[in-house]
Amino acid sequence: MNCKIYKSLNCFFILILSYLIFEVESFTPAGRLAHSSVLVVNRIYFFGGVDDQSNDLSEVFYLDLSKPFDMATPSWKDMSATSAIPFRSAFATTASTNNDNNPIIYLIGGLTRDQNNVDTFISLIHAFNPKSKKWNTPIIKGKEPERRRNIQAVVDDVGKIYVFGGKTDNSLGSEIIQLFNDIAIFNTKDLNWSQGPIVNAPLKRDLYTATH
Repeated sequence: MNCKIYKSLNCFFILILSYLIFEVESFTPAGRLAHSSVLVVNRIYFFGGVDDQSNDLSEVFYLDLSKPFDMATPSWKDMSATSAIPFRSAFATTASTNNDNNPIIYLIGGLTRDQNNVDTFISLIHAFNPKSKKWNTPIIKGKEPERRRNIQAVVDDVGKIYVFGGKTDNSLGSEIIQLFNDIAIFNTKDLNWSQGPIVNAPLKRDLYTATH
């Protein structure tokens, strides 16, 4: 075979292969609401949500902030193939800790549904390890707060997660609609629930924001 033709064909196949690899690896998340997100080091992780067809989602993906990127083509990375939430999640909240250099993301509250839209509630908290890319349901001591959604969480410097208020309704198995104004505290070091003070607590509410 002519050397020039061989080189041309070689370059052609390399270009085609590069195109195919780019197409496989590229990912753009669909629009959604009611998802959860949290920053861990230089990645923003996103969990679940509700799509434009009112389907609850179990997707997990992140935005890589370790290097500059074009706003038109953010560096999204999809983890759903191996690390999807064990259920469809929406209207939950997330908080992360890094005890002993072991980052853990906690997904708290919200809807927990299977592929047939059936409630699959097991625990108010599920844990995701970004290093191992695995989920687990920690065994937690103390009295678990009543199920709730439309909440936010903050974590302090010693690994305690604070969740204020929220709402329960028939989507969470409650026969009545109820708002809360309590503070549920989850200690990630000893895996224990406790209650915060209720004296002079703000009015009952959901769909708020919280910042530490």
